[in-house]
Amino acid sequence: MSKINKELNKGIIQSLIGKYSLYLLQIISLSILARLFTPEDFGTLAALQVLILFFQLLATSGLAPAIIHQDSIDVDQRNGIFTATFIIGISLSFLFIYLTPLLANWLNLTHVSLLTYVLTLNVLFSAIAMLPLASLQKDTKFIIIGKAEVYAEIIALIICIILYLFDLGVVALAVKLSITPVGRFVFYYRFSKQTEIGQAKLGSKISSIVPLFAVAKFQLGFNILNFFSRNLDTILVAKYFGVTTVGFYEKTYQLMRYPLQLFTFAINPALQPVLTRYKTQPAMIFAAYYQLVYKLAALGIVTATIMFWNADDIIFILFGSQWLAASELLKILALSIPVQMVLSSTGGLYQAMGATKQMFYCGVFSSIVNVSAIILGVYTGEMTVLCTSLVVAFIINYFQCFYVLHHSVFKIKKLRSFTVLSSLVLISLVNVVFESTGKTPHDSFSYSNSFYNIANVLLPLIFIAVIALIFNKRHKLKR
Repeated sequence: MSKINKELNKGIIQSLIGKYSLYLLQIISLSILARLFTPEDFGTLAALQVLILFFQLLATSGLAPAIIHQDSIDVDQRNGIFTATFIIGISLSFLFIYLTPLLANWLNLTHVSLLTYVLTLNVLFSAIAMLPLASLQKDTKFIIIGKAEVYAEIIALIICIILYLFDLGVVALAVKLSITPVGRFVFYYRFSKQTEIGQAKLGSKISSIVPLFAVAKFQLGFNILNFFSRNLDTILVAKYFGVTTVGFYEKTYQLMRYPLQLFTFAINPALQPVLTRYKTQPAMIFAAYYQLVYKLAALGIVTATIMFWNADDIIFILFGSQWLAASELLKILALSIPVQMVLSSTGGLYQAMGATKQMFYCGVFSSIVNVSAIILGVYTGEMTVLCTSLVVAFIINYFQCFYVLHHSVFKIKKLRSFTVLSSLVLISLVNVVFESTGKTPHDSFSYSNSFYNIANVLLPLIFIAVIALIFNKRHKLKR
């Protein structure tokens, strides 16, 4: 095994350990909260959360990858950057307080004044947490990052449940959203003392943040375009379908994205710090990346198949019977999981190669495609059409993104590798051909039956995966 593969595997394993602990806790948390709060509660918060996510994006400004990309940062630069992020966080917090009522009024949401002030903390602490988090990521301290996020999630969940018992309703959910980034900042900041960059303090050299924008500007532009293309659907569904429908849709989309979090998003933090060390050897990075992405595609196929055939059972187990109306949407979105898992892994690759400009252009293209798909779905007035349009959009974006990678970033053709990968990411669409029209009545679900149904699909797939792994190892030994 080459040096880059060893380092990449080590970074990925550490990232997976940290992230999986968090995701397991988040799934448990979500299962509890979905039984305490209604789809309307989640829908109201989901609509406002779009604005939160946008301000979080502006607050971090794409600077974390730029910091990781730097060879070194001295104490004065570090403190100046931290002070700049604090100023940015304060400024955006006031802007958030001003704009949230306007969005709520457009969406016909009422009684959101208290929510606005609670959620403002999210914006501020997301901004000032950027540098401590980047310092931990730069040193590949992913297990420590995982600990910080788990601690913050536990504290936020406990506070949310306590407030729910005091009949605070959707405010309790909003508090959880705000306590989480506060807790993360506290732990990131404490643990950052152990990093090469060190624990930041307020400093006077605020101009230190300016050179970082040379790298971050295209990253920020890409993030903004990606944000609107990924979140416009939530806003439009809330506007034209109502908050209850957006509650179902948001939970469905969130559930579909869990495999991305479990596999791709957990791996991505390790990609840039490790691959950046080999940025002068693009052929080596290309080979290592394809070895990784084949595995992601295979995992995506398994996950998509399980979700497609057991959508009702998965939703019933995780969220309860009041969410079963979302199962049809989950089946459609599940088909895009292999494509999204592969596509989501490309960000760290572009960043490692310093190709944020090309990544930005990909973002422009994907935004146009995604927004067109969303508008088509909203125009038809059918949520199933919206979800189907998004699946098609993800596939189009996949082909465009990898064309740019091969043609402009690596300048390596190797069409055979791309053809094999494309076959893997599209094979899950075959599930539609064998779909049965029969549906289980919603009142006949039980936990034992649901687990049994999932096992019937999962066990054969595990058996096939084990056989494939054994065959692969024997093939390598022969070579």
